[in-house]
Amino acid sequence: MKRALIILVLLISLMLLGIEVQINLDHLEFLRDHFVVEGESVIGYWIYADRLPDGNYRHADAQGEGVTCVDDVARAAVLYLRLFEISGMEQHYDRAKEALEFVLSMQDSDGDFYNFVFEDGSINRNGPTSRKGGNWWAARALYALAKGARVSQNLDPEFSMRLADAAQRCFRKIIGFERDGLIQGYTDLSSVVLLGAAELYSMSNDVLLGGFIKRCAAALQSKVIQNEDSIFNGLVDESSPSEPRYFWHGWGSRQLEALAVAGEILGDDSLLEISTESFKQSSLLLINAGPLYSISSYLQLFPQIAYAAESAISAGFRLYHLTGDRDIAAITALLGSWFLGVNKLNQSMVGKNGEGFDGLEFSHVNKNAGAESTISMLLSLERIKRLPEEYGDLFSAAIEVLTPVVVLEAESMRAGLSESEIIQSTGVSGSAVTKISGAFSLRQPVTLVEASYSVFAAINEARTNEVVFTLRLGESKSEKTVKIEEKTVQKLGVLKGNGKETTLTVGGKLSEGSFDIDQIILVPDIVAVYLVEDDVSIVFNFKGCSEFDEGVSVIDGRVFEREKSVLQVPVLPVSLIEMNGFVHLDLLKYFDNNGIATSDERKTANFDNPQGLFGASYISSELEKAIDSGSLAVEDTEFMVNVDGNDNFRLTGQALTFSAEMFDKICILGAANHGDYTGEALLIYEDDSQQVIPLSFSDWCGGPSTGEKIAFEFSGRYDNTGNTERIKCMLYYRCVDLLEKPLKGIVLPQMPNVHVFAISLSRAEPGSQEE
Repeated sequence: MKRALIILVLLISLMLLGIEVQINLDHLEFLRDHFVVEGESVIGYWIYADRLPDGNYRHADAQGEGVTCVDDVARAAVLYLRLFEISGMEQHYDRAKEALEFVLSMQDSDGDFYNFVFEDGSINRNGPTSRKGGNWWAARALYALAKGARVSQNLDPEFSMRLADAAQRCFRKIIGFERDGLIQGYTDLSSVVLLGAAELYSMSNDVLLGGFIKRCAAALQSKVIQNEDSIFNGLVDESSPSEPRYFWHGWGSRQLEALAVAGEILGDDSLLEISTESFKQSSLLLINAGPLYSISSYLQLFPQIAYAAESAISAGFRLYHLTGDRDIAAITALLGSWFLGVNKLNQSMVGKNGEGFDGLEFSHVNKNAGAESTISMLLSLERIKRLPEEYGDLFSAAIEVLTPVVVLEAESMRAGLSESEIIQSTGVSGSAVTKISGAFSLRQPVTLVEASYSVFAAINEARTNEVVFTLRLGESKSEKTVKIEEKTVQKLGVLKGNGKETTLTVGGKLSEGSFDIDQIILVPDIVAVYLVEDDVSIVFNFKGCSEFDEGVSVIDGRVFEREKSVLQVPVLPVSLIEMNGFVHLDLLKYFDNNGIATSDERKTANFDNPQGLFGASYISSELEKAIDSGSLAVEDTEFMVNVDGNDNFRLTGQALTFSAEMFDKICILGAANHGDYTGEALLIYEDDSQQVIPLSFSDWCGGPSTGEKIAFEFSGRYDNTGNTERIKCMLYYRCVDLLEKPLKGIVLPQMPNVHVFAISLSRAEPGSQEE
């Protein structure tokens, strides 16, 4: 039974002279539960929470891994320790202490840590995400234990000594995996270890700790990328020791924070300077693109997750705390606005009960809310809360990013008469690349504000040496000879936007060989945001662009205007087709997606990848066996199904209109990709009265969970290269009774990850409505 004091910590508003931030702990309390670890009862946090159709949540495990883990509980301990440092509230300390007890229960006799606990209370000792070996969970445990030891030093000396001893044993074990100052050779993992070592060092000035901090800081500094012609400028290389190319991911990137902390401990101002400058330079990406997932041989924008946002926000807060740099504070507050809806979809990443949603995808928010996402969100808000209140205007949903990064899939650009072909592949963005083997000219309309943009190409395979690239956008031109390197992102030149939709041309000619372009990436050389309520623009200029003052400028009004396309609800007149006693909407000419693939279409169909040309698909040959003369019979209804070419459309707010007739029931055949979606459609009757009906569909390969039924189950699906995957996938249907009046139209919701394959109507039998 949970103690009654949880009521006291459900909702707090920390009263400091900082930005006004409400930290809601409701959902974190929902994730908190009693668990058994090897017969001992401890408090942990459920790894996942799946959102139900009614908006509530249910606990969920990580299949094959466990139900709770050190990774998440250690994060919770750090959160509550920070809250206690600010508030002094006993409840916060109690929550931190119980989380630290869980962490201690997962430490082995050699000082190392296991990560996951199975539902039966046994420790997962062999799984790749749980076994010992100087891994991430050991690093996070070290940091939480060391911070707990410091915070409780005067409050609870005995507990502090216990935590410090466990942290010291962990540290002495984990540095056995050090390679030239880096744990396992990785900068990201090493940064967490350094932060833990710093907490311990503040208590003891231990020579072993100090030596590691010095070696690790030097290694991290050597991996900072300082190259204005690189898309990685300001980031820290996270590639493995054997990998010659740069690699970086948003999640876990605490190197700049660790360098700043090391600079303070070692009295080395150069470490603070390089961290500060790198943070400012990398903000060009982190604000304009959001907390992007990774950069390697291409830029992966999605999923954007709270963990990545928190890593950047924590680095910014620490740098501001150590340097007092006002530009850093402004950037950090602005980064936090991603949670409030300053993102591609303009949707909040925080639920009404303090849920931290699991991710922002290309076309939807994943509203599951597990421990990692929820705690990372809360850790971020705690950091934002402690920034001076003067930066509060930059932590707001009423902000528009005027200079977003633009990422174009090369295979989606118009190639014209280029000597090129589209190659499907795995391990690339959009599941395809464009192979260039002679003269080429790739074109696509874009709208860029009147600022300078660095143009990059993500190169996959290369079978040539140099290419002269020519770039054009309206009157802006650029030409550059590029020595082609495969599996990396290379700069092609600089263009100036003009605020209007204009065709971007990326061209050139090869004298021999070929190369593969995966993406064209346009990164603005400044950050510009518009504060709607204040009617001012903030410009961040850290690359010395001549159009603006260096540093941060405040400019009245919108600093940039650009043409915006007006979203109009498409009104689609449809014919009615009678077949086997049912009336079907003739939607064929409006279908724009091929999700049911014949054998010939299996490499080109695409049900689930809205970002690229190719994706996974249903297997047509299985469905065809159930179709009779174009009709799929499902219980007491039928659907007119097409399996040749486009067979469905995504829901984009279409308004379907037809001649008004009396019907008694409407049935809709559909499915969703990338999760379950709940929505409503609007039925319009002849007298203009309306009826709202549910239009919710589950993930095509996840099973019905939103109240629909299975219309057909496939034994497998085609993947994005046409190979068969033995994953059961489904088409679903749902039916609703209609009002006793002629129906003349249906307005569908905006849910682009939901597909409709057919809509069927049935008439009431004569006399069926009589009493």
